[in-house]
Amino acid sequence: MNWVEVLRFAAVLILMVLYDWPKMTRQMKREKVVYGILTGLGGILSVLLVFYPEMPGPTQWLNVMYEPLVNLMEKLTVQRSG
Repeated sequence: MNWVEVLRFAAVLILMVLYDWPKMTRQMKREKVVYGILTGLGGILSVLLVFYPEMPGPTQWLNVMYEPLVNLMEKLTVQRSG
């Protein structure tokens, strides 16, 4: 059943590219590169979430990245106020 979902995602991604790509002109090389990268990353993330649904999402990754900064800010505000 998981592979059926992966094929659905692939079909949607292919339809998106077939719809959007012709609308981009030859001069829009950077836009095409960014579009391809973001579409590819979105496809990879969706496939990973199908097979590993307990995987942390992007917001949880940001929480882990910024947790040391938040702790430092809390310590600084406590020192200043008290």
